Amino acid sequence: MPGFGNERVEERLADRRRPAREGHDVQLTPLAQKILGWYAELGRTHLPWRREPTPYRVVVSEFMLQQTQVERVIPAFESFVARFPDFATLADASRADVVRAWQGLGYNSRAVRLHELARFVRDGHDGVLPHDEAALRALPGVGPYTARAIRAFAFGADVVAVDTNVRRIVHRTRFGLEHPPKASAVELDDAATELLPPGQGFAFNSALMDFGSTLCTARAPKCLICPLQAECAAAPLEAAAIARAVAADGVRRGRRKPVKFERTTRYLRGRVIDRLRALPAERAISLLELQSEFESLVALHGGLGFSEAVEALEREGLLEATPGGLRLRS
Repeated sequence: MPGFGNERVEERLADRRRPAREGHDVQLTPLAQKILGWYAELGRTHLPWRREPTPYRVVVSEFMLQQTQVERVIPAFESFVARFPDFATLADASRADVVRAWQGLGYNSRAVRLHELARFVRDGHDGVLPHDEAALRALPGVGPYTARAIRAFAFGADVVAVDTNVRRIVHRTRFGLEHPPKASAVELDDAATELLPPGQGFAFNSALMDFGSTLCTARAPKCLICPLQAECAAAPLEAAAIARAVAADGVRRGRRKPVKFERTTRYLRGRVIDRLRALPAERAISLLELQSEFESLVALHGGLGFSEAVEALEREGLLEATPGGLRLRS
């Protein structure tokens, strides 16, 4: 296996693919049994990082999937791992090439963190991704959720990577509609862990994530075809009822009206990076020329706001200032 060179990795992958650990008499709760059965029949087992879940491919997918839809990630993932097939290749690449390969995914700082992670793995772990949580969390861009997701998907660990989707499923099945919340994040995390059958970390996490993004969605859950109706404290839910509850909860929390995406700093920063991606290698563009090209955005954010956004991109390692102007960091 390129980039790993370790028979233990192959053994862990084989263990992870087994439905349950040998010697375990696994007792499934009704909810776990139903959601695993649903996943076996209707889950997205075709996803490329699930078909071939090496540690490297799992890490790349987790970084790409942060706040980006699966449908957008699939082609980008396939292209990225074809160009950078392992930690060593990614670590040896230039920052600019990695950021260019990230085009279309947004949140470009994730590309920087992934590149830094690859270099940490190459230089600090002999090219082999560590599998314990403390070592994973010491890597760039890896927080509690990502560390657990990597452990579950790459190494078959008995942990639950609890994200918004998972907390929503647990809240609804155990406590009812989540607006307003009736349980803390810690209580929901503990409840999710209690549901995990031993030896089923990979399948159970995959099932929960698919279930939350396709059936038990935030605004329009498909309760009528949901196999968990008998176990769900919130079912049946209707979109109108959720909308009223969300609105009422927002009033209680004093939420502000969301700003249009085109007026956000994130949009501005993304357009700047896209412009730098379009430059030929080693070419640069002056800040004044950028401001001229983005006249309408400069008007929205103001000249000072535009300059501050560019300076932030430089601090984050996405671009660099050269005597000839600005370019992607090499």
